[in-house]
Amino acid sequence: MEKINGKPKIRIQTVILLAVLILLASGTLIYFVIIPFSRYYYINHLDYEVYGGMTDELRSSELYKDMESGRSFCFLGDSITEGTITEGIPWYQPLKPYIKGKISRLSHSGWKTGHLIKEKKKIPKADVYVVAVGINDILFYDEEYAPANSDEYVSLISQLTEELRKISPSAKIYYITPWPFWDFGDYCDKRAAEFRSALSGWCDTNNCTCIDAYPVIISVFEKDGSSKYMLNNFHPNSPEGIGLFSYAVLKAASGQD
Repeated sequence: MEKINGKPKIRIQTVILLAVLILLASGTLIYFVIIPFSRYYYINHLDYEVYGGMTDELRSSELYKDMESGRSFCFLGDSITEGTITEGIPWYQPLKPYIKGKISRLSHSGWKTGHLIKEKKKIPKADVYVVAVGINDILFYDEEYAPANSDEYVSLISQLTEELRKISPSAKIYYITPWPFWDFGDYCDKRAAEFRSALSGWCDTNNCTCIDAYPVIISVFEKDGSSKYMLNNFHPNSPEGIGLFSYAVLKAASGQD
């Protein structure tokens, strides 16, 4: 380093390099820390309403009572649980203010039941599991992990349940029947009806609770039209769609649908 009057001379290249390093460090901090944290805070503090508001009828469900109990909840599923195309907002967002215990999640876009079994080591321990999986099993029947029929589907459900009980032996397990869809053809419609029926029957004999939200959602579509609640033919929008899906789950769980 050169000296002027006995003092070090800072080269312009050094100043520029330091400025670049500072900018890079600031950009990295903003991109990898500040933005993700802000997004996480934003999503987790969104105050979305259940369709029609929380009523005494919805509060009467066993599921709601579990939500209020302080027990920990884990939500398992696919893109609708992950909120893949709703900016990270899951279908259960409107229920979060009523869940007094810790909330965790394992979900991913495109996942079928088999994917959850494959990723079993990542499933968090919880007191209550709410599993909403099956729509991809139905629609993308020619892809990897897709069950050939409803018997294979409930066989996978059985395997998943075994894994959940290994993780949390005393946990309560709720299974939500596959969500509604349309315009995928008669074959998928038939598979959907068979899968929902098979899941309900399996839960009845295996100490799990089946929640069939499908009729509730369809009844609202018939009244208001589906475009108000859906982004496409199988993903809900937000806030209306997720508000409806949350409502439908509690409504069906109340046994008064």
